[in-house]
Amino acid sequence: MNQVEQVQKALREYAEPEKAAYLPKFFQALPGGYGEGDQFLGVRVPNTRRVAKAYPLPLEELTDLISSAFHEERFFALVVMCQHYQKAKNHQQQQAVLAFYQRYIKYVNNWDLVDCSAPKIVGPYIWQHQDWELLEQFASSSSMWQQRIAMVSCFYYIRQNDVDLTITLAKRFHTHAHPLMHKAVGWMLRELAKRDKPAVEAFLQQHLSELPRELLRYSIEHFDEPLRQSYLSGSILES
Repeated sequence: MNQVEQVQKALREYAEPEKAAYLPKFFQALPGGYGEGDQFLGVRVPNTRRVAKAYPLPLEELTDLISSAFHEERFFALVVMCQHYQKAKNHQQQQAVLAFYQRYIKYVNNWDLVDCSAPKIVGPYIWQHQDWELLEQFASSSSMWQQRIAMVSCFYYIRQNDVDLTITLAKRFHTHAHPLMHKAVGWMLRELAKRDKPAVEAFLQQHLSELPRELLRYSIEHFDEPLRQSYLSGSILES
């Protein structure tokens, strides 16, 4: 049994049939959903991460897993890619992880797959190498998942106390047609508000009439209740 088969066996030992039956609805993998056709083993995320820690496969051995029909196998591959990036000792090693990630980008095709990988691979790479061309490649893609990668990559910037990138991309994506982008923009603004609330409030007040309701709710989730209500009602603009 090779290592890939060992990983597949280990994941299936954690499989829960009830969860496998529930997840297609949760990830909208049913006909007409954004994750249509995805298949699930029913493995909980902590257990997938546990397997990834036990089997830190080399990049070249992740090919069958990142391209798997099973969601958890793709998630496993992405967690291992993140481990490789975090352990990379130089630009060449970082670039190798990023290139592998980009080669299989079409399999990063649900919100959790984006969210577990973009802030740990794409965000740090752009920050460390000032690779704005890479950011634009994701941001201007016709794929909503790649646009979400660009937006969620801002999480790394936020952790470095950088304000500008999050606000720039929020301005670009706040009128996006897809609810998953509303959530992504709102999530990043919520995280940024923990570090620079005035910058977030300035953005919200400038664009309040244009903001999708879900984006606004995510953004102001941790505001005190009177302030939240003033944004939800629009009365903040009257003060």
